[in-house]
Amino acid sequence: MAWASLSGLLLMLLALFGLSTLLVRRTGMGPAAAPLGALSLVALVLLAGGLLGVLPLAALVLLLGGVGGLLAEGALARRARRPDPVREALGHPAARVFWALAVVLAVYFARLQPDFLNFDEYSFWGTAAKLMADNDRLYTLCDAGLPWQMTELSALPLLSYFFQLYGAFAPWRAIYAADLAMLAAAAAVGGCARKARVALPVLLGAALVPTLLSVAGHTALLSTAWLEFLGDMPAGMLFGGAVAFWLAVRRSPLPARVMVLPVLLLAANVKSNTLVLALAAAGLIALDCLFFPAPGSHRGIKALAARAGFALVCLAAPLVQYMAWSRHIAVLVQRNAASGGMGDTAGASLPEVAVNGVKLLLGLPVTDYFEDRRTLFTDYGTALQSAFCTRNVSMLGTGLAVTALVGVLFVLALLLGPNPRARVRTLVLGAGSGVCFLGYWLMLWLSYAFLLKDSTPEAPASYARYFGSYYGGWLLIALAVLALACDAAPKALWGRAAALVAGAVFACVFGVQAEPQFTLLGVRRGEYAAVRAERAVAQAAAASIAPGERVFLIRQGDEGFYWFLYNQTMRPLDLVYGEGGATYGDPALTDGADDPYFAPYTAAEFAAMLQKEDVQWLVVARVDETFVASYQSLFTDGLAAAEAGPTLYEVTDGGFVPAGALEKEAGA
Repeated sequence: MAWASLSGLLLMLLALFGLSTLLVRRTGMGPAAAPLGALSLVALVLLAGGLLGVLPLAALVLLLGGVGGLLAEGALARRARRPDPVREALGHPAARVFWALAVVLAVYFARLQPDFLNFDEYSFWGTAAKLMADNDRLYTLCDAGLPWQMTELSALPLLSYFFQLYGAFAPWRAIYAADLAMLAAAAAVGGCARKARVALPVLLGAALVPTLLSVAGHTALLSTAWLEFLGDMPAGMLFGGAVAFWLAVRRSPLPARVMVLPVLLLAANVKSNTLVLALAAAGLIALDCLFFPAPGSHRGIKALAARAGFALVCLAAPLVQYMAWSRHIAVLVQRNAASGGMGDTAGASLPEVAVNGVKLLLGLPVTDYFEDRRTLFTDYGTALQSAFCTRNVSMLGTGLAVTALVGVLFVLALLLGPNPRARVRTLVLGAGSGVCFLGYWLMLWLSYAFLLKDSTPEAPASYARYFGSYYGGWLLIALAVLALACDAAPKALWGRAAALVAGAVFACVFGVQAEPQFTLLGVRRGEYAAVRAERAVAQAAAASIAPGERVFLIRQGDEGFYWFLYNQTMRPLDLVYGEGGATYGDPALTDGADDPYFAPYTAAEFAAMLQKEDVQWLVVARVDETFVASYQSLFTDGLAAAEAGPTLYEVTDGGFVPAGALEKEAGA
């Protein structure tokens, strides 16, 4: 077990607990909502530190503030004979479950050491986190070694940096940071209820949401959001968690209610499409704040004006976050051929897409670019409607099934409402979240029709993943509203029964649909054996190469995944992009094979390409018969070493000379 790495993570977890304790003591925030509030402060402070160029100092301030604040609060409590701050920070059942799971998950991950398995974890998410950990700077300011600038949003890499502060970068600590954010959102849902018999069942349901939405029925493949460092599911959980946070603190003092703003900033900073999700959360919070003030609040014009002002600030928070980050990366965006990280994109800008898409819906004239795509727009609309009713997106079934479950949860909350005002409030939140879903649907419809090039109406790219973000947050919002209703039900027995039934439904779906050995409950280290072997080859090669020297990867059969893996592992070495992961060969030997990842070069062209790129080393991780037949004349050993196993070759004027086998390290 990586005890040194674990101890560093536990130290930062202690700091996070200290920050949560300070929020509980100094703002009057509920203990179950405090972890999400603390994580939002961590992300905000680190972002400010990164933009100012003092990222390590910002992390140190958070560490000292959390640990020092916890010790100071304990000393003050003893002197004033006040309740122990640790006991207060654990004063809610959902808070106790959250912190217990946080420690258990840390120890479990330190033992399992999950690695990145997803392409996007190597092409962006994990690489961004590693760049920050290795360079103590925002990843946008680092040498990414990629053919495009990385312009995705920064919340998850920032949270990863917090837990990577001590010790070498470890993928499992990045995964842990994403998981903790999702757990904090689930804890906020539990915090909407004061009674354990209500809080714990809804917390169970909320904690199961990522798995229910990341696994579509029985599967023979490892597929769970808890073992990934990707933005989609955390984005959805933080969207729902922001609304749940507000519902949990709405009766708290003003400082606690104001903390919803950093939570909204965090929700808006996860992924390019989370601006829409964060605006949806802000809109629901604004509605609740404006029309349903907490009992005992001031009445009158001044009070209404104050609530309206706060509602506007909530709506502005995601826009401020998004615009500030966009300003930071404006130069990068100009160089980027893509548009926001949702796939390869076409030439229209997002504002143009929004305006002309609405015009198409209203039957108004549009520019030629959009008129030419009117049929495609219509086809995607039909395809998305069909997929909503027929395509499984989760263990719960289709999008229609998930929406139906959300509706049932809202209806239960409506029936359990203690008074007409509470029932109207439930109706407003239910209807409002439904309208927001239609807005999110429209955003994806426009994206599919006018932005995404790697998609067709017959097979919408990443359909379940994109819609899963909203479904996850929507389920959390429905559970949070149900928790409020169950907690205040006229008959406590009915409230407890409804909460228990809701939690049992989520648990039963998981129990029936999930194969435990392919989830967090049963995954083994062997799942990561292939990736770790490749990492070991990359690490062994990097240890033999001086900084600044240029490296070229040869791994026949690659479709880009392993190039990104080697690039991430070997940073800060300069891995030449080449074809970005390809199968190389003389075109005369391929018999016209139609492979988008095939890179046709004669031996002379291949040597000239390496010379043009000023390549000094070749990491030959895997060869095949085509590669040997095409290029063995360029290698002084005729590729004999490479055929025996991964080999490092030095590029010299006299040919490519073997510099050492890498197979021993690869098998370690």
